[in-house]
Amino acid sequence: MLVTNHVLAGAAIGAALRKRPAAAFVVGVASHLAMDALPHWGLPPGESMAGSRFLRVARRDGTVGLTALLALTAGAGTGRRAVLAGMAGATLLDVDKPARHFFGRNPVPARVQGFHDRIQRESPHRMPGEFLAGAALLAVSAGLLRRFSH
Repeated sequence: MLVTNHVLAGAAIGAALRKRPAAAFVVGVASHLAMDALPHWGLPPGESMAGSRFLRVARRDGTVGLTALLALTAGAGTGRRAVLAGMAGATLLDVDKPARHFFGRNPVPARVQGFHDRIQRESPHRMPGEFLAGAALLAVSAGLLRRFSH
């Protein structure tokens, strides 16, 4: 699942739980696992994350995800802490990829990483679904933020 979609889901969770940042974080982590268990875009078996195709997607996705995080946080009003907590929880389990790329190691405990890897249902042919999910998640998160930001 693209990190942008996790950011958008986390923002929606934070907006819905705007007075409960700790709960937003926990539900954000749960949303990450649930989303990764659904069929989504990913590398074919055996293809390295260091490959140029993955890095091209990761750079664009990371830039869009960071932009979404900043924009949604700015629009969160009094629920900003919960929105940030929801987004942090929803993206936490994907820290392995940039950590491996930039620092050569994965900070995620091996048992947690193993579970996370086992639930993935990835295919290189599912990018259209990622874009549809992103559009839906953007609409939901923006709608909830607009509704609850006052």
